[in-house]
Amino acid sequence: MRQAYRLGGVICAVLAVAEAVWLGQDLTQFRVDGAVRVWSGLGVPVGGAPLVTSTVDLLLLGLYAAAAVAALRPGGVGVLGAAAVVTLVVRTPAAYLLAPASGGSPPGLQGALLVTAGGQVLGALVLLFVVRRTGEDAPAPPRPAAGVLAGLLLFVVALITGILEFSRQSDPAAAPPPGYFWRTAVGGHLVDSQLGAPYEWLVWATAGLAAAAGFAAFSRAPFSRPLGIVVTGLLVMTAVPVIGTSRIDAPGADDFAAAFTVGAALVVTLLLVPGDLAAVGVPSGDPFAEAEIPAAADNLSMPLYEQTAVLPVFGAYGQGPPGPYGQATPGPYEQEPPGPSAEPRAAYLQDPT
Repeated sequence: MRQAYRLGGVICAVLAVAEAVWLGQDLTQFRVDGAVRVWSGLGVPVGGAPLVTSTVDLLLLGLYAAAAVAALRPGGVGVLGAAAVVTLVVRTPAAYLLAPASGGSPPGLQGALLVTAGGQVLGALVLLFVVRRTGEDAPAPPRPAAGVLAGLLLFVVALITGILEFSRQSDPAAAPPPGYFWRTAVGGHLVDSQLGAPYEWLVWATAGLAAAAGFAAFSRAPFSRPLGIVVTGLLVMTAVPVIGTSRIDAPGADDFAAAFTVGAALVVTLLLVPGDLAAVGVPSGDPFAEAEIPAAADNLSMPLYEQTAVLPVFGAYGQGPPGPYGQATPGPYEQEPPGPSAEPRAAYLQDPT
């Protein structure tokens, strides 16, 4: 099992390095302020070509780094599983779109991006295998009240997202052309980054993940804590461009939905964050250790017959277990030894003169 954890940690470390390389390239090429403006939706690169990365890549970098650290402890298997699920959702469309339609090897940058996206999908599948091998170390579920409230908030976020997308598609004032939804879902339009998923795919996948995480939290599933926290991070990252381009004087339904999503994500995170080590699968120890072990350790210098005082006894020291009707039976030091000396000793105890 330890080898499985090490494998998961190495995979997450490699994926984090790949994300850091592409993020560093964007930050170097467009500088920090330019990349941040594009990530937040306030600007577009010169020439109109999207950046390699987006806000989702910022989430993946932090997620892979946290999963690599969490793989060092048994309770971190939930973070590995959440990283695998989110990676499959946001990277499978990119691997499909970057693959050349006519076969052969893609040129230059497209080939490097295809290797990255394909490697992330393959790494996510291996992480799922690791989670299956170490599933008995699943973290503790959330508390009942916290799980119910977090599940309801995630359900509401998923419902709001679905309603807004349905209303946008059915708006007669801005009716999309035939086949627009399908082309957008498979990458025909509105890809926010060269490693990113199509807009409609990302929206509906995020809503589906929110509903799944809400159901897991509501039912107090073992992996509901890490999955819910990671999904809230994805919700925030997808809401950042909407909030960045919102108009303060005339906010729309999307702006209110994005603001509610960020607030709900913060509340869900606070509800699902474990408050102690036992909540993430790390045993907190024997509750009697503090009462017995220190006492025995302090008395190691005493004679052997005195060290037995730390052992549990029945009632007062020297008494045996309780007899019928609650009466204590004589202890081993009060019983008279058999033989002729018992009667003189009993007489002496009754009348010492």
